[in-house]
Amino acid sequence: MQTATVLTTRTTAHQRRLRAIAKRLVIELGYLEHCLAEGLQDAHVQTAAAGLDTAIDCLNEHLSS
Repeated sequence: MQTATVLTTRTTAHQRRLRAIAKRLVIELGYLEHCLAEGLQDAHVQTAAAGLDTAIDCLNEHLSS
């Protein structure tokens, strides 16, 4: 019984941390998109924004399953 409780606690803590990371990535993506909308034309920033968007989608998909 204790093993199941510990495993559930670890899983819950893990999911909370992943959700917090996803929220932080959304904030950072918003900032990058703001910079791009303000006229920053940098291929590295555009690539970073696309990568963050993909990372957010992957985390959300993982958390929903």
